[in-house]
Amino acid sequence: MKKTFQYSIILMIIFSVIPLSCSNQSQGSDEPAKIENTLQSVSYFKDMVGYDPQEILNHFQEYNDAIAKIGYPDAGYELWLIQEDTADVRFMVEGHWPNQEIYNEIHEHPLYQEVSDNNADSYDGMVWKEYHRFIKVK
Repeated sequence: MKKTFQYSIILMIIFSVIPLSCSNQSQGSDEPAKIENTLQSVSYFKDMVGYDPQEILNHFQEYNDAIAKIGYPDAGYELWLIQEDTADVRFMVEGHWPNQEIYNEIHEHPLYQEVSDNNADSYDGMVWKEYHRFIKVK
């Protein structure tokens, strides 16, 4: 009787531990799944004031932080300083997005809107010259 009880305990432990260890493997890590960016946006800005590029970069980092909080850490903006001898604009802003639907979701989200509202008047000396969106060809 004592051995039967011990075997029962061992079997209960085995059948309790095995499913737990298997479920941890199938769930993977706690990292969000990476979504391929298949949509790109590009904006060109003429700088009428002479803004510090680091200041502009910090501005876009606020957007990127909000986008990550919304759930898309691989989406967001990159800032490029255009060489003066190649164009009459100073900055190019590249946006990377999983697709048009997520682009819309991000831009309509309250966190994104809050950053946009907080920075609406910060760069009155920037003139938006061009904007394009591109879809990745697969």
